Amino acid sequence: MSTAPSSPSITRGSTATSALLAVVVSVLVLSAPARGAIVEEIVAKVNNRIVSKSEFEERGAYILKQIYQQYSGTDLDQRLLDAHETMLANMITELLLVERAQTLLDLDKVRKNLVDDFRKQQNIPSEEELERLLKEQGMTRKDLEEQLIRLAVPQEIINYEVRRKISVSDAEIKQYYDQHQKEWETPATVTFNEIVLFYENANHPEVVSRAQGVVREARAGTEFGELVQKYSEAGSKETGGFLGPLAATDLHPAIAKAAFGLGVGDVSDPIETGRSIQVLRLVGKTDRIVKTIDQVKDAVAKTVREEKFRPRYEHYIRKLWKESQIEILPKYEQFLVWSPLKGTKGAGEKLPVGAPGAEPEGQGAASETPGPPPLEPAGGAGAPEPKPPGALPAPQETPTPGMAD
Repeated sequence: MSTAPSSPSITRGSTATSALLAVVVSVLVLSAPARGAIVEEIVAKVNNRIVSKSEFEERGAYILKQIYQQYSGTDLDQRLLDAHETMLANMITELLLVERAQTLLDLDKVRKNLVDDFRKQQNIPSEEELERLLKEQGMTRKDLEEQLIRLAVPQEIINYEVRRKISVSDAEIKQYYDQHQKEWETPATVTFNEIVLFYENANHPEVVSRAQGVVREARAGTEFGELVQKYSEAGSKETGGFLGPLAATDLHPAIAKAAFGLGVGDVSDPIETGRSIQVLRLVGKTDRIVKTIDQVKDAVAKTVREEKFRPRYEHYIRKLWKESQIEILPKYEQFLVWSPLKGTKGAGEKLPVGAPGAEPEGQGAASETPGPPPLEPAGGAGAPEPKPPGALPAPQETPTPGMAD
């Protein structure tokens, strides 16, 4: 029998929350807005909410700081362009997701849990001390709560309404495994000592003769290391001619053919590479290894799930935009270069910089979306999921591959 799934929640004090708080601290240090009686300029109206000029500028400052810290050259240019094109759209999407959360979560409890964890992570001993620190930054407790909500709730809603509804069947795992065999393969390798003799066309016969003499000495029992020091002309002489482990693709074809044909301890015939003649002594060899499907099943499932996630995420966000009243003030229309209603960023590309649901690129990356916060469902932990008008249907207890739109 199917049971109603619980609303989105996660254990308090989690690693994801710690990552979130690190981002929040960075944002708060950059922000420190002067509030008071100043009338905010509006950038965009999103249903009953707004994106203010100060919020827009604060977000821009934070993202630029992160981008300049982590990228350079053409990567930096591309990241800056992406941020310019997508930042306003991402802020609007966040507001829509927070609005959606109001039908699924008790946001008063969410705010309390987030602030409690924020205090613990920052070693703030009391509410009074928190108020004092916020005042120094020109902020109120409400400012902090809204900042935490904005950073935490969108990702949790995406996880709950999109990501968790994606299932991957054993057949899909096998299909991906079969189509990507090279990803699970560790190639065979060889390790060897080399003696390298360089030649010009004029002295080729002489060098061939010298190489043959080296082979005779080695096979007669002379220590190969001594022969390396005596004859080799390559830089590897400094390490006894030692190279490896190396796959066949890392070697000149003639060297690979000879090396993989030797037994451990064997000495090769002279090998011509077009500019040198080499003599090898095989030190070690490993066989090609292909991981079984059971060994990589979890990794494959994760990859397939992420491939499914992208179009479902875009469909979900596009639906939110279509069902909402969104107005961009004329002065700021230039910043809405991209939006969910203008199409995707292109097949195979990553989600826009800072987009809720985007996969992290590393701790502190500019496009990183903080993980889910310590949330509790409306009505308390374990309460049945609310059924507000327009809510998406709850997934089956045992989901089937794919997701109905």
